[in-house]
Amino acid sequence: MLIVLAILASAANAQNTLPFEVSNPKNKQWPPAEAGRIYSSACDLLARTVRPEKPPQLHPRLLLVLGAEQDEFVRDGGVNKVHLKVWNPEKFAEAVVLGAVREVLRNDDLRRVAHESVSLADATVSPSELRGR
Repeated sequence: MLIVLAILASAANAQNTLPFEVSNPKNKQWPPAEAGRIYSSACDLLARTVRPEKPPQLHPRLLLVLGAEQDEFVRDGGVNKVHLKVWNPEKFAEAVVLGAVREVLRNDDLRRVAHESVSLADATVSPSELRGR
């Protein structure tokens, strides 16, 4: 019995030291240490990809919800939520990257990039479109 309590205490302590929050009401199995490494790795890799000369420190607010009805990424205010039916490292990493992108590109930046994308697309014409005119 003492061993079981020690294991539960260490698991709870590991969750308290993670750089994100966890909701696991159905007590789904998941590896907290692996999740922490994935979070850090995804943030570091994105930072070096976006700005290799001076990578920003990225720490997106994230809530991992295990035992969800469906796998999905939800942005609720300033918190990114990844809902997973069961632990899935690839989907978790994708959610971390999406959340971290929001730290690199703020809402104004996102709107500007979207607007410039549309403007650029309207300003270019493919050769097939030229032949059709």
